[in-house]
Amino acid sequence: MTETFPQKQVQELDLSSQAYTDALAQAPVYAKTATVKARAAIPGEQVKTILGGGLKETVNTAEEGDLIVTNPGGEEYVLKSDNFGKRYEATEEEGIFRAKGMARAFQNPTGGDIKIMAPWGEEQFGNAACMIATVYDPEQLNVIGPDRYIIGHEEFLATYAPVEQAPIDRQ
Repeated sequence: MTETFPQKQVQELDLSSQAYTDALAQAPVYAKTATVKARAAIPGEQVKTILGGGLKETVNTAEEGDLIVTNPGGEEYVLKSDNFGKRYEATEEEGIFRAKGMARAFQNPTGGDIKIMAPWGEEQFGNAACMIATVYDPEQLNVIGPDRYIIGHEEFLATYAPVEQAPIDRQ
């Protein structure tokens, strides 16, 4: 059974604010270490991202050229092909890809359930333990990108590992 958060108990966050930009600049860097399955999306296909505990995190509608990625725990999400190429590389096994992407991330600081407007234009939900993240590009160390999103805590633990990296000096 899929659960969603009761609307009255969810705090809406603006991850584009200066406070969250600064927090992400100081956040540890993690490398995605998992191998994933991926397939071409059917344009118009709706993908519900369901976390391991059955919680609906978000919904996204695929467009031409998008891919559907499935993490080891079964969580599915839509990814644009150019982002897919930056974050994954093919393995010898058909349809299986090795992660090469990185993220800056920190645990939800609110102590409660949250929602954001995700980069793909849909609401995304997280619980008190979820991670707030943005893509990290080691070639642009001082850039905190505009795409900020939520990663479920268990999914994060299963697919990411810390990387030694100094925080950005935002002064």
